[in-house]
Amino acid sequence: MKHLALFILFTLISCGQHKEIYIDPNKPKFETLDQGRMFFKNVRAPYYDLIKVPQATDDMIVYQIGKAVHDTTKAIIQLHIVFHETTQNAYIMLSPNQTFDGYMHYKVKWTDDTGLWNEIRYQQGSMNEQFKFATEIYNTLKKDNFKYEISFGDKTLPFLTTEEEREAFRITLVDYYRLVALF
Repeated sequence: MKHLALFILFTLISCGQHKEIYIDPNKPKFETLDQGRMFFKNVRAPYYDLIKVPQATDDMIVYQIGKAVHDTTKAIIQLHIVFHETTQNAYIMLSPNQTFDGYMHYKVKWTDDTGLWNEIRYQQGSMNEQFKFATEIYNTLKKDNFKYEISFGDKTLPFLTTEEEREAFRITLVDYYRLVALF
């Protein structure tokens, strides 16, 4: 009974703790530690689907959260966690849906209720660039009442408009940050 009470107390204290943590987008980390891999494999991996990616090698596992939103009528960028078994490294991979029609240069503009705004830019690049782009968005997702739009080519569309889209994006990054010991 004493252990159950401690478990409940620990759970209550740890809920919502990630809302206040800022991740530096300019300091990517890809190396995983044993405890991060064990936690992901035993606790978080069941919430993910394994994805077949043509460019993946035999020693790569690609995960996509089961709560991912699959809507081809909206601009959605899925995040995949890529685990490389040989090097024991993990990466965040952007996977835009068909709406992006091959464009790999994005500009995400966010605004808040006061009219404050800023842009997050991405040009197709390395894992460092994908980490930076996703992390900059993650750092804004923790704030309430932000609205997003994404521009690519000559299009500007609403982005991360539903709670389901935002949560799939945010949770994938929280799991990734735990995997690489940024949390």
